[in-house]
Amino acid sequence: MSVKFRLAQVSDQAAIIVIYNQAVATKGSTADLTPVTVAQRQAWFAAFTPNHFPLWVIESDGACTGFVGLEPYSDRAGYRDTAEIAIYLDAQYRGHHLGTQAIDWVAQKAPELGVTTVISRIFGHNQASRHLFEQAGYEHWGHLPAIADMQGFTADLEVYGRHF
Repeated sequence: MSVKFRLAQVSDQAAIIVIYNQAVATKGSTADLTPVTVAQRQAWFAAFTPNHFPLWVIESDGACTGFVGLEPYSDRAGYRDTAEIAIYLDAQYRGHHLGTQAIDWVAQKAPELGVTTVISRIFGHNQASRHLFEQAGYEHWGHLPAIADMQGFTADLEVYGRHF
């Protein structure tokens, strides 16, 4: 499967939200508990900047199959070069190594963007994502027990990180 990464455009917003809402429904990779709309996520879209904290669309065979973004870890100046990674894949494309390719893409781009540290916050029960990041050289940096009320169960949060 050929994969292409490109900066997200306004025209990608609807597809990105469809993919994100698939994740909301699974309760496996986001603490949002109800689906979101494009309108509700406008501030989120606007916060991405192509030169430091970009949002990329993952395209396979001409279709939007996922997205990966680097978001500021904090608005405090000391963290200006630390990013949090978010990867979401369309359900029908999971298991095709797109996540691995996305993490590799970020590893290649982070130094060019001036990002020195990337962290990932992953639910403890999301073994696939934890394994994905461990395989990519991310280290386990923290454990936050029973931090998320997922309406039906309580989730731990694991923090992974990597320096570039």
